[in-house]
Amino acid sequence: MPESQIGPLIATIYELQSSWLEPRLKKSGMRWTTFQLLATVMAAGDGASQAEVARRLGVAPATLSESVHAHVDSGHLLQEPSPGDRRKKILRLTPSAKKRMGEVGKHVRELESRMSRSLQGQELSDLEKMLEKVVENLEGEP
Repeated sequence: MPESQIGPLIATIYELQSSWLEPRLKKSGMRWTTFQLLATVMAAGDGASQAEVARRLGVAPATLSESVHAHVDSGHLLQEPSPGDRRKKILRLTPSAKKRMGEVGKHVRELESRMSRSLQGQELSDLEKMLEKVVENLEGEP
C-alpha cells in the first residue's frame, strides 16, 4: 500500500485555514484561541463536560482550566456542575458568546466557500463523508 499523505494534508489545511481566519477574527475583536475554545464548546454540544472539550482540543483538562476560568470571567463561558456528577464541570456559551460566534460566522462561511470553490456538488459531498469517516476512525480508539 502506498504511503498516505492524509496527515500532512490535514496539517496543511489546518495551517492555511488558521492563517486565513486568524487576522479576520482579530479585526472582529476575537482572538484565535478564544474562537477555538468557543467553537469547540459549540461542536461538543450543549452540556459538554470540560473534560470532553479538553479531549477535543487535545489538551489535558488541567491545562484547559486556566483558559476556561479566563473565559468565564470575560463573560464568554458558563461553567456549572453536572447534575449527574457534581465533580464534572459542564461548559456552555453565554448568550453574548453565542451572538459573537454568529457575528464571526461570516468569516467561517467565507473560508468554507474558498475551500470548496473548485469542488463540484458530488465531490464536496464525498469529501465530507470521507472526512467524517476519518473523524470516526480517530474517535473510535484512544
